[in-house]
Amino acid sequence: MRERRVLRSDSWALLWSVFVTVLVLLSAVSSSPTSSPVPPVASQREGSFSEESYTKLDPVLRLLTHRAQRYPQVDLARFAPMIAVYSPSSQAPLVAKSAERGERVGVLIQLKDNAQLASQIGMTPIAPNLFSARVTVDELRALTQLPEVVFIEADYRLGPHIDRSIPAVGGRFLHETEPRATGQGVIVGFVDTGIDWAHRDFRVDRDGDGFEESSRILWLWDQTETGFFGTPRMVPFGTEYTREEIERALRTGTHIVNERDESGHGTHVTGIAVGDGSASRGTYVGMAPNAEIIFVKTSYFSTDIVEGVRYIFEKSEWLGKPAVVNLSLGGHFGPHDGTSLFEQSLEAFLERPGRAIVASAGNEGDQKIHLGGQLRPREAFTFTFIPTEETAYVNIWYTGSANFTVSVTSPGIKGPPQTVLVIRGQGEFANTPDGSVSIDNAGGGIDPRNKDRSIAISLERVQPGSPWYITLTDQGGTGGRFDAWPGLATMGYFPEGDSFSTVTEPATAKKIIAVGAYTTKVFWPGIDGQSHRFTDAQGEGELARFSARGPTRDGRLKPDLTAPGTAIVSTLAKDSEVSRSEKLVLPGGEYAAMQGTSMAAPHVAGAIALLLQAQPHLRAEEILTQLKRTALQDGFTTDQRAWGAGKLQIARGFETLGLQEQLSAGRPALKVGPNPAERSVTLFYSTVGAPRTVELMVFDLVGRLVYKRELPPEGQRFQWTLHDSQNRPLPPGLYLVLVTADGRPSTPYPLVVRKP
Repeated sequence: MRERRVLRSDSWALLWSVFVTVLVLLSAVSSSPTSSPVPPVASQREGSFSEESYTKLDPVLRLLTHRAQRYPQVDLARFAPMIAVYSPSSQAPLVAKSAERGERVGVLIQLKDNAQLASQIGMTPIAPNLFSARVTVDELRALTQLPEVVFIEADYRLGPHIDRSIPAVGGRFLHETEPRATGQGVIVGFVDTGIDWAHRDFRVDRDGDGFEESSRILWLWDQTETGFFGTPRMVPFGTEYTREEIERALRTGTHIVNERDESGHGTHVTGIAVGDGSASRGTYVGMAPNAEIIFVKTSYFSTDIVEGVRYIFEKSEWLGKPAVVNLSLGGHFGPHDGTSLFEQSLEAFLERPGRAIVASAGNEGDQKIHLGGQLRPREAFTFTFIPTEETAYVNIWYTGSANFTVSVTSPGIKGPPQTVLVIRGQGEFANTPDGSVSIDNAGGGIDPRNKDRSIAISLERVQPGSPWYITLTDQGGTGGRFDAWPGLATMGYFPEGDSFSTVTEPATAKKIIAVGAYTTKVFWPGIDGQSHRFTDAQGEGELARFSARGPTRDGRLKPDLTAPGTAIVSTLAKDSEVSRSEKLVLPGGEYAAMQGTSMAAPHVAGAIALLLQAQPHLRAEEILTQLKRTALQDGFTTDQRAWGAGKLQIARGFETLGLQEQLSAGRPALKVGPNPAERSVTLFYSTVGAPRTVELMVFDLVGRLVYKRELPPEGQRFQWTLHDSQNRPLPPGLYLVLVTADGRPSTPYPLVVRKP
C-alpha cells in the first residue's frame, strides 16, 4: 500500500529550513535603517491578527492559523466538524467531538508549473499541479512562504444528498429497441456511503446454473477501513477488494469482504444507475443494466473524494473503457463558482475523452441556507443566522474591489449581547457568554482563485436555535455584491434568506453535470402492506420541493438539467438503516423507496453510460451539450434557475447522438442500427430547416435503387424491415442508406445485411 499523504520527516526538515531562511531574511530586512519596523506579534492587540502569508490560505485555514497563533497548543480537533483533522495515531479523520487530539489537517495544495517541490516533501499528486497532504500548523505556515505554492485549501467535509422513473426518461425504450443500449462496455463509478456487493442486481449468472456467482463490481475501495483485510493493492489508504475476492466471498459465504453499506444511500444510488433487476425479475431495472461497476466507499472529505474519482478513471483507462462517475454528494463551504481547488481537481480528470462526472445539485431548495444581495455605497445591512448545531460556520463572499466591515453580535441569552467588529484584511476572535466567535474578513486579501474576497465566521459552543446577528457595512463608497452560506446545510440557516444559489459544490463546477430532481411517482407499496408517500411530495411532473436552485455565484445556470428524484425505488442494502423501515422497504425486502437529488443524479450517470456505449470517445462538454439539447421542456420547466435545460430524455439524446456534425454542414443527418442487421433496423434522422420532401433511399453495391419511400419531414425514427420496394427480403450483402431533404443527400450510411 502506498503511504498516506503525510509530509515525511526528512522532507519536513528541508521545508523547515526553507522557512527559517525566509524568516532570517525578513528579520534582516526589518533591521535595516531604511526599512519600516515590523511590529512583533506580541505588540498586536490581543485576539487580532493579520499576515501577508495568509493570501495563500482559504478562509477556514486562516481561522485555524489565527487560532494557533494565539493559542500555540490549540487542539485542532475543534475544527473536525468542518475539515479533515487527524490525530497522531489515526489514519482516519476524527469525528466531531472526538476525544482524541488533532495534530494534522488535510489540505489541497496548488503549485506552480514546476512541481518538483511536491516530490521533495512527500505530497500526493491528484491532478496537474494539484496535490494533497496532511500538515501540522507549523508546516502549513512554512508552505505559505514557498514561492512554488499558489494556494492551499482545507479538506472540507461534504455529505450525501439523501419503477416509473426509468421509463419516464426513455431508458426502458433503449433497453428494448435495437440497437440495444444497456451500458455494455462502459464503467460506471460511484463515490458514496458503500454498496451491498452481495445484492443480486449487481451479480450475473454466467454459467447458467441458476446461482449468480459472478459480480459486476470490478473493484471496491473502502476508504474508511483503517484495518487491513484485503490483498495489498495500489491504494494510498483503506482497503481494496477485487472482483475475484468478491466472487470468492459470494461462493464461500466467508468474510473476505468486510465492507458494508450501513447507510443504504450508496446501494440505492448504484441500483438506479446500473441495477439489472435480477432480484425483481426485471421490474426495477436501472438505466445501464449491463455496465460494469467500480465503487469507492468514502469518508466524505474533499481530498478523499478526489482520490476516489481518480482511482475510478485510472482503472477504466487501464481497461481501455469509457467511464462516468456519479457523485451524489456536496457541501457549501466554498465560493460556489467553480474555482475551488476541489472542483478544479475533479475537472482536471475530464481533459481526456470518454469521461464524465455527474453531481447531485443538492437538497436545500426548500431551505433558507443562502442569503445574498447588493450593498449600496456606505450602506449597512444586518441579517440573522440561526445555528442548528453547537458548532457552525458561515462563509460570505463579496466583490473583490469592495471594502466591507463585518460584525457579529451574540444573542444575549446567557449574558449581555456582545459585538465583534472586524475591518477588511483583519481577523478577530472572542469569547462571549453565548459561545466563542472567530472571524476572518479577507485576511488574505483578494482570493487568487476568483479575485473576490471572503469572510469566514466560526461559532463554537453555541446554543442551537439562538439568533446571531451579522452586519455588513460598506466602507469604501463603492458597494458590492455579497453571498452567504453555512458550511453545511445542517449547520444553520438565515431567516431572511432564500432558496436560490443553493446548488452545492462540486455541482457548481463548469464541466461537472449538475442534476436537480422532479417527481415521476408519489406512492409506493410498503412491506407492511400499506401504500406510502413522502409528506412533502409534489405532483407528478413538478419540481421536487427540495431540489436546489441556481444560479452559481458567478451567474451561470445550474443545475444543468433534472431527472426523477422522488419516491424512487431501487436496491436496498441489507445492513442499512433503511432496511429497518417497514414504510420504505417494498414487499420482498430487496428494494426501497428514497428521494433526493442523490437519486436524480444516477439517472443521468446511467444515461451517459448509454451514450458512451454508442460513442466511447465523447468528451464531457459534448455529453453535456447533448443532454441539454435533447432535454424535455414542458409546462413545468419554465424557471431555468430550477430546471436548467429541462427534464432528462435520454431516448431523444441517443437518437440524435452523432447527427449534429452532419446537420451543421446543412445536410440531413442519419444513423442506422443495429449494424450488421438480420431482420430490421431503426433509422434515426434529422433535417435542417423545414424541407418539403424527405426521402429514404437504399442502394446495393452496383448502384441499383432497391428501396425508396417518403418520410415525415420533421425528423424522427423509422423502423425498416429490410424488404425492398416490392416487399421482398433483401439478400445478404452490403448496402448504402441515405436520406434526402428536398434533394440534398445525407452522408451515405453503409449497412451490412446478414441472413437471419
